[in-house]
Amino acid sequence: MLKVQHIKKSYSTTTAVDDVSLEINEGEMLSLTGESGCGKSTLLRIIGGLEKPDSGSVFWEDQNISNWKPEKRKFGFVFQNLSLFPHLTVEKNVFFAISKENRTNKKLNELLGMTGMQGYEKRYPHELSGGQQQRVALARALAIDPRLLLLDEPFSSLDELVKEKIRKEVFDLLKELNITTIMVSHQAFDSFLMADKLVVMKEGRVLQTGIPIDVYQNPSSQYVSNFFGASVIIKGTNDQQKAHTSFGDIAIPNLPDKFSLCIRPENIVINTKDDYDISGIVKEKLFKGPHDVLTIQSPKMDEEFNLETERCSHEIGDPIFLKVPKDKILVFQ
Repeated sequence: MLKVQHIKKSYSTTTAVDDVSLEINEGEMLSLTGESGCGKSTLLRIIGGLEKPDSGSVFWEDQNISNWKPEKRKFGFVFQNLSLFPHLTVEKNVFFAISKENRTNKKLNELLGMTGMQGYEKRYPHELSGGQQQRVALARALAIDPRLLLLDEPFSSLDELVKEKIRKEVFDLLKELNITTIMVSHQAFDSFLMADKLVVMKEGRVLQTGIPIDVYQNPSSQYVSNFFGASVIIKGTNDQQKAHTSFGDIAIPNLPDKFSLCIRPENIVINTKDDYDISGIVKEKLFKGPHDVLTIQSPKMDEEFNLETERCSHEIGDPIFLKVPKDKILVFQ
C-alpha cells in the first residue's frame, strides 16, 4: 500500500531522517520505534504530508504522493498531544475534518459507538479523562475513512492501567476495521503487543526491520538487543574457539578476537556447581515484585551484570552458578 524510498530530512546541521526506505501492506500495523530523537516522528510527519523531505519519495499504491497536501492523501492522524480543540464539543471535534453533508447522526453514532464514547457528544475535552480524550482523537481520525492511520506516541500521556485498556481497545478496533496503520512509539512493549512489523531506528537510520519476535530473538546489533530488554552483556576474547570471560569459558565456534556475548535473562538458568557455564558472586539483590534483580560480580571482581530472575534463595555474598543454552547466545563485535 505504502512505499517510502530514500527519505532524507535535515534541520540546520542535524540529520533527522537519513536515507530511510520501508514498505507497509494493506491491513498491516507497522511500528516505528527507537529512542527519543531518532527521527521516527519526523518520518511519520513526512508520510502524512506535514513535513516535506529534502529528498526521497512517498508512494501510495504505486502513485507518487510526495507533493500532495495532507488533505489530499486522506490519511488519519492521532497526535501525541491529541490536538483536540478545547472550545469544541466531542461531536464538533469528531466532525471537524469532514464536510457538512457527511456530518450525520448515523455517522456520529457509528464513530462514537466503535470508540466507546456514545453519550459524550456534548462534553468538552476538559470534561473527559485522558483515556476518553484518546478515544475522541481516534474517532476524529477515523471520521474521514482514512486510507492510512498514523499514530504518533498515542499512549504516552496515559497512566499504565488506562494505557493497557486503551491499547487493547485500539488494537482490536483497527484489526476489526482492517485499517493500515503506522505507529510511532519509544516503548518496546507497545510495539510488541500491537505491531505486525517493527522498524527500529537510531540517529535517523533504520537499524533493523522485521516481525517483533524475530527482532527480539535475533537483533542485528547490541543496541537493538538492549533496546528491547535488559540483556546480559559479557565481554570476551577468543581463546581457541572458547569465549573466555571473567565469569568462565564457553565453547562457541567461529568467534572474532574480541566480542560481547549477549544473553536474554529468560535464557539463563540458575543451576548447581556440578553443571554450569558461567559463575559469579551475588553482589546485590533487589526485590521487584514477583522477580528478583541480582547484580552478579565475576570471581575476580573486575566485571558485573544485572540478572532479572524468578524469586531465588541466593543472598548477597553467595556464589551463583548459571547454565546458558549455547544456541541462545548472541555474539556482537
